Amino acid sequence: MKNVIRRASTHIVQWLNSLRKKKIKGSIIYLALAGALHRLLVERRRERSASRRLQQDRPIADLNDIKLEPGDIVYTPSSESTYYAGHMGIIGLDGKIYHVHPYGPVFADSMEWYLTRFYAGDRFIVFRSRMNMAGLRAAEWVQEHYQQVKLYRLQTNLRSIERNYCSKFIYQAYQFTSGLDLWGRKFKRMNMGYIYPFRIERSSALEVLGTYYK
Repeated sequence: MKNVIRRASTHIVQWLNSLRKKKIKGSIIYLALAGALHRLLVERRRERSASRRLQQDRPIADLNDIKLEPGDIVYTPSSESTYYAGHMGIIGLDGKIYHVHPYGPVFADSMEWYLTRFYAGDRFIVFRSRMNMAGLRAAEWVQEHYQQVKLYRLQTNLRSIERNYCSKFIYQAYQFTSGLDLWGRKFKRMNMGYIYPFRIERSSALEVLGTYYK
């Protein structure tokens, strides 16, 4: 009886090992296919997109050619200096750029100082609201409420000002003053969520004034 049990146990172990090997082989095949698809569908597209951007972007010094207005948004896409999350600030009534930052929680920088926070090669996209006076009202709200931000937190409550982050703060500035939903969803139905910078970048309520590189 013991020999029967021993043989059965050995058979089960061998069977499990064969399954494990097949699973490993399957994982290798899956990773190889996924990697090939990623290079084909993502990396090559990124390379083409980067090549086009190099032709379209202007040096950051040319940013002075734009007459920035209150409420304009300066967005830096994912990069090492933005911890690969992207970052954005908004121009206040005083011409400074206000941005919620992990080391802040809020800074009011001159444009010159703001740009020193980023690395060479970073991109900057400048947006302006398509709605008349919305930017002015958002800039006024920012200066009146930025001191209410107490902590840098990725909080889902879209109405909370005390716990905030860069894109959510800008979202609130436009939503609370002009009812403009830069996320493109009904704010009344969605009081919870994460407003990532790239969501605002894609907003049809904004127009691009220019793209620049450092």
